[in-house]
Amino acid sequence: MNKKLKIYSTLFVVALIFLAASNTFHYSTYSTCSTDAEEKLELVECPPEFMSTDTLPNGEVRTTRHRYVSYTVNVEPRNLPNQKVILSKSSGRTYRVNLNKVNLEVPASQVQSYYPMILSSLLVVAVVLVWIGILVFKLIRSIRRGEIFVSKVAQYLETTGILLTTLYLYTFAVSYISTQYFISHVHIANYYIVFKNECDSMYIITGLALMIISQIILMGKELKEEQDLTV
Repeated sequence: MNKKLKIYSTLFVVALIFLAASNTFHYSTYSTCSTDAEEKLELVECPPEFMSTDTLPNGEVRTTRHRYVSYTVNVEPRNLPNQKVILSKSSGRTYRVNLNKVNLEVPASQVQSYYPMILSSLLVVAVVLVWIGILVFKLIRSIRRGEIFVSKVAQYLETTGILLTTLYLYTFAVSYISTQYFISHVHIANYYIVFKNECDSMYIITGLALMIISQIILMGKELKEEQDLTV
């Protein structure tokens, strides 16, 4: 077994243990914002920074929806003493509603300074996905030509695997950092913002599996060359 195959196999096992542990145990960092006895969640009319209405000279009412930026976060109830709960009453039945995930929406005008960071993050993901697409196309073309146990196929697989693994780690880091920012700066009445790993685990599993397969192909190539020399 070559050195790379040992490393990739070890990383694969470590990744499986990490994913199993992250799905079983949740580490939560709670907001340190001070609580307010009067805090509450309520239904109100949409604020003008999100949606405004104008009356035209002909009496027609025009509604304008303003741009906003949204981010989904996981939440957990604070379970404070005498905390009020959300109830849904419909068709004679009453249900208590618990929020587990919410969308935080902010007017676009308030986060313009973050646009370069958001766009750069999207650009990185787009470049990686395009790169992966090109490699997959080359890989399929080589396989259709009957080229399997060759160095370039192993290289395509290994590079694709590295990119998929990097994409997972990148999205995990961005998600964690963003959530920690919201935990420190955003306060939701009666709820904590918590971090949960919801990145697609198939990226890292598939990535590491492809890296292992690439080394197996190289080993097969070496065995084939040895057999050819023997003959």
